[in-house]
Formats: sequence, C-alpha cells, structure tokens
Amino acid sequence: MKTVLPSLFVLIILFSSCGGVKKTAVPGDAQPALVPAEPAPPVENVTDDSIPEVEEKLVTFNEIPPDLSRYFVIIGSFRNPENAARYQEIIREDGFQSTLLKNEEGLIRISVLATNDISEARAEIRRIRSAFPKYFDTWLLMQKR
Repeated sequence: MKTVLPSLFVLIILFSSCGGVKKTAVPGDAQPALVPAEPAPPVENVTDDSIPEVEEKLVTFNEIPPDLSRYFVIIGSFRNPENAARYQEIIREDGFQSTLLKNEEGLIRISVLATNDISEARAEIRRIRSAFPKYFDTWLLMQKR
C-alpha cells in the first residue's frame, strides 16, 4: 500500500500534464516569410556643425613628445595600446597613414591628419566620412596649449 499510492499519484500527474499539449504538423513546402531588407540610410551631408570637436592636452607616448600641431583628425580611440595598434593596421589597409597620440586620461587616439589649419582638418573629416562610410565617427581633436 505504501508503494501503490505514490505510484498512482505519479501516474496521474504524468498523464494529466501531457494531455494539454497540442501538436500541429507543418507542411513540408511551408517557407518562412521573407522580409525585404531595408536599404541603408543615405550618407548625410556633413556640416561643420555635425563634426564633433574635443579639446584636450596631449602627453608623451612611447617616449615620443606630442606633435605641436593644433588640430588632429581622429579616426579611433582606445584605452588598450594593443587594440590601438591593431586598429592602426586595419586603417593602413584602407590607405591611411596614422600616428598614435595619448591624452592626460590615458586614452590613445589614432590621428590621420595633424595640421594647424582647422579648415583643412574639417575638410579631411568630410572627405573621410563620404569616401569611407564605416569611419562615420571621425572627429576633430584640438590640442590644448
């Protein structure tokens, strides 16, 4: 009697738990609905107002003093030097010559242009953004003096 009641209880639970499941067959020729991909948004015209500008002090990096130029076109920013070097190789494949800069907070910036002419720097940012949409987040660094 001690084993009959628990066994009966288990059987009742097993049979009652499977009774509510309803299975439907899927026809073999049924295909999932295909949703057309949305076209990529057009590249917007870059105005001087939409170019982010940051002013910060640069420090010596890898025993190289900071460039004396006032404006830098920044294409990448990293905390880890190995990640910066890896990204520098990637952009080199796209034809960019770059240098590494370091700010006071320890962030490593990848610069593709150093100049004292802000118009030249902004023009280069516009050129990069239109020719290389994957670098849409390129921005302008102004060195504090």
